[in-house]
Amino acid sequence: MLSMKRRFHEIYPVEDSYRRFDPRNTAFERSARGETASSYESYRSEAGAVARIQEGKPGFSLLDYVFKDAAFTVGHASRSGRGFVNSGLYSWSPLGAAHKPDGIPRWEASPGEASKTLARAARYYGAGGVGFCELDRRWVYSHDMRGREIVFEDVEEWYETEGKVVIPGSHRFVVAMTVPMEFEEMRYAPSALNPTSNMGYSRMAVLAGTVAELIRGLGWHALPCGNDTALSVPIAIQAGLGHVGRHGRLITWERGPMVRICKVLTDLPLEPSPMAPGGIIEFCEVCKKCARDCPSGAIALGGRDYSGFSEANNPGALKWYVDADECLRYWGEVGTGCAICFRVCPFTKPDKVSHRLVKWLIRHIPSLNRLWAWSDDALGYGEQADPREYWK
Repeated sequence: MLSMKRRFHEIYPVEDSYRRFDPRNTAFERSARGETASSYESYRSEAGAVARIQEGKPGFSLLDYVFKDAAFTVGHASRSGRGFVNSGLYSWSPLGAAHKPDGIPRWEASPGEASKTLARAARYYGAGGVGFCELDRRWVYSHDMRGREIVFEDVEEWYETEGKVVIPGSHRFVVAMTVPMEFEEMRYAPSALNPTSNMGYSRMAVLAGTVAELIRGLGWHALPCGNDTALSVPIAIQAGLGHVGRHGRLITWERGPMVRICKVLTDLPLEPSPMAPGGIIEFCEVCKKCARDCPSGAIALGGRDYSGFSEANNPGALKWYVDADECLRYWGEVGTGCAICFRVCPFTKPDKVSHRLVKWLIRHIPSLNRLWAWSDDALGYGEQADPREYWK
């Protein structure tokens, strides 16, 4: 039986040589600068979409493309996300929806009470999972997408200049939240008929921006973030939401990898959440389904390591690294985001009694993991659904 009380540093060891990541080194950014053979724009090209629509390729009709693109309406219209800090609904300044009246003291509560209150509010606002942790500055990006250094200073409120973005040192706590992606639509990946990521990005912006506005209205400071500002996966692990899988994504016990992550940095004292129960990493060690089914070979078949494939990886943490450049190259080849690793992951299952039972056994009797990995294939889970059937 697995121990349920391991600490973060035992699950996600980090070498002393680890350095904060510069988001300008992601596969997307390096491709955009022409530094790699991968082409981020090739899968987004209108000419490619026109060709696939005219070809009548299943999953790439005009309706499929527009269905996916419209799912990002909130993120697009509010100019939220795309890696930029302090943008749109991720604004670090109050949005004016909620405020504390003058003469009223700010809301005070114990860290435990504050955590319970925010968890309930966040779930109402759309969170699938909510967790809390103290901010580990190792996960904060070294720079923003404009090349400005992200630093911490002993100031009350954040500020920015041409050369830096300043986070107050008092912002010691993080609200980490997941938003769901749909199991049904993910079955059609890789095709344009997969709006789950775009829908997730729209929901992330609404959720993080709303929770931040709630905290500000109580008299505290809050900095909402999507994929910007800090690495989401290690923060989510520290906040007890799940563990990192072989495919490099967060895997939760409730929805597997079918979540997107957003977070809010704040000076409101919060009680850290317990670590998620163990068992996920141990299952990924023997499963390897995502690596076998990855068409680009970007997912490692071997064990966890401290080094990555390229600048797109930030070495120094013990985990499975994904060759992001090869992954992005396949996006250009298939003409859309891939997400096969999400689709085939054995943890990608709707909430049914049989699936809950298997997850309980994975947590408590890891000696049976090879059986569950084999049976997942034998039962046909993770196979791509026929896009022509969706609109029927």
